[in-house]
Amino acid sequence: MKQTLFIIILSFLLISNSFSQGNPIIDNTLNFKVMPVSLLAYNPRHRVGLEYITQNRWAYSFDFGYGNYALNKKRIDGLKWGKDYSYYELRPEIKYLFVKGKEYFMYAAVEFFHINVQDNFVSGRYQQEDPYVGIFYESASFRKRKTGAHLKGGVNFIALDRLHFDFYGGIGLAKRSISYYDVVNPEESGEVWVEWIPKPDLFEGESIVTHLTLGLKIGYTLWMK
Repeated sequence: MKQTLFIIILSFLLISNSFSQGNPIIDNTLNFKVMPVSLLAYNPRHRVGLEYITQNRWAYSFDFGYGNYALNKKRIDGLKWGKDYSYYELRPEIKYLFVKGKEYFMYAAVEFFHINVQDNFVSGRYQQEDPYVGIFYESASFRKRKTGAHLKGGVNFIALDRLHFDFYGGIGLAKRSISYYDVVNPEESGEVWVEWIPKPDLFEGESIVTHLTLGLKIGYTLWMK
């Protein structure tokens, strides 16, 4: 949390001290963006993307995120993930720029996403879907998939003509599927599990869930017409 706050404060300082004297070019630009906050998430990964802004207020972007133990070892060691951790995400997005200022623009967007997480757990438990019963195991393979869409809004500040700071947030729905397989030494439990702080990864099956998105992208204009 402290690292995330530091990144956001640093971005504001850069914005306030780096605005160019002239108006930056926004239309017909191709921008490369990274999302540093994703390295600090519960599912740590590296996330990058490309965005093309047209001259008629529309923009199109595509983000790709990927994480594994080798790339994210420092962050994973403090969480539940193990050496077989694997994560990838695909996020195409369509934006409409409804306000364009001298060094910023505001937008509304629709983002589609697909997320896939896999790992192997040792000595744990999960709630089986059918029949509805708790299972303790010696080891098990885990897979989670989420597919859905967000309605988003954001503001993109531009400094030094080419440097972008894109703050955004949104809400949507996702179809979530969680499965445990290759379970070693499963043992049924008769107890009822009550989670005061929900841990959805413990519950096998499919469901429709509310999905939030919030973050910061830092970008650079690679090409302008």
